[in-house]
Amino acid sequence: MEDVERILHANGIELVLLDIEKEGYYLDKEKTMVVCKNLSDQKMKRVILHELKHALDHSELTPLYDRFTFHAKMEAEANSYMVNYLINENDGYFNYSDVLKEFNLGLGWSPK
Repeated sequence: MEDVERILHANGIELVLLDIEKEGYYLDKEKTMVVCKNLSDQKMKRVILHELKHALDHSELTPLYDRFTFHAKMEAEANSYMVNYLINENDGYFNYSDVLKEFNLGLGWSPK
């Protein structure tokens, strides 16, 4: 998790852990990421990585987030960033079945 915290710090993003219902979200104007403090360490890291993609690449696109097509694209990009980061962290080793199950993915283009 230290590597992720370094990325947050290098980009001036504050991480705040709170008891919230959502898993997490990013506040662009405040450069603050809010994450549910009740998540497991593994789940928290995934949420932080997902929100990090929004922080790094989607900040200027916030007005478009409410439009379905843009929202779906940004969410897919954030999920892809998170999955690729975790795969690279494990030297490229992963189990396809575990990935499909963990992220509730089918073998096609849409979630199960």
